[in-house]
Amino acid sequence: MGDKPITMISDEEENEPTTLDEEDIEALAEPPDWLPDGWIMEVFCAEDGTIIRYYTSPISNYTFTMKSEVLEYLFSGTDERMLESKEHGAENTLQRQHEWLPKGWVMEVRAGGEKTNKMYKFYVHSITGVRLLSKQDVLLYINEAKVSGCDTNGQCDTSSEDNILAKVDFRPSGLPEGWVKEIVYRKTKEGLTRRDPYYTDPASSYTFRTLKSALSFLETGKVSRRAFIQRTRVHDLYSFEISADMHESLRNRLIVNEKPYQEPTRSSRSRRASKIEQDQNIDDSKDGDTSSGSDSPNESEEENIRSKKAAGKKSN
Repeated sequence: MGDKPITMISDEEENEPTTLDEEDIEALAEPPDWLPDGWIMEVFCAEDGTIIRYYTSPISNYTFTMKSEVLEYLFSGTDERMLESKEHGAENTLQRQHEWLPKGWVMEVRAGGEKTNKMYKFYVHSITGVRLLSKQDVLLYINEAKVSGCDTNGQCDTSSEDNILAKVDFRPSGLPEGWVKEIVYRKTKEGLTRRDPYYTDPASSYTFRTLKSALSFLETGKVSRRAFIQRTRVHDLYSFEISADMHESLRNRLIVNEKPYQEPTRSSRSRRASKIEQDQNIDDSKDGDTSSGSDSPNESEEENIRSKKAAGKKSN
């Protein structure tokens, strides 16, 4: 499963090592009865006369070389989940508002205002770093290569990363239309900035901590242990034009927390330490995840509740 292989041959029952002319190739290009409508089949003849077939899904663009692989993929329901994500994504206001935004551009949300009580929206080109303030500015840059002034009347500083709250990608690589990738910025007591990735499926509303777990959900339908549903959806959180009042769930991202996480108890550590370490070492390094605390991109109230419960049990 994945991109089209460069050189792979089909299973033995479909190999036909013989010399063929162009008419024979065209005849073999007729799709078999078991291949669903809409799927693309390509036929090539290797130098040794072996017939090579590629079967490509029109929805995911995954390509296979064997009938058994295609049937296994169809049975998994991956195409259905991808279609559902695309349909729900088209219904979301935030994504409809940004259909014009080309691939390679992300929405950047920063804190601003005299008392840092506002949030401002910018559009950033991931490759060049060009930062613009509106749809008109982006289209002007794309069509005429003109960079407009990013003026907020001094209300929002863009000279550093200190006030960045999030970067939102509406076309994350490797995921179907409708999915949203959110990079959440948080301060640490060491004076560093954490950048935590979150991948949200518009159909199920589940948010996944790694690209690996998001792809696994699409291919198997299984929700990973660390997946969750956000209290405030990413589509609702950033649905404003140029600026808006700071959302309460974003305010704590700018605060340096001296004790950001509760120390786990001895019993819980022994039960889960090896599993968590294994998941984080594999998944987080794959996706550039620097976090080791709360799963939720919003500063979670669940952590406070768990802390109080743990303290009560300890006193008892």
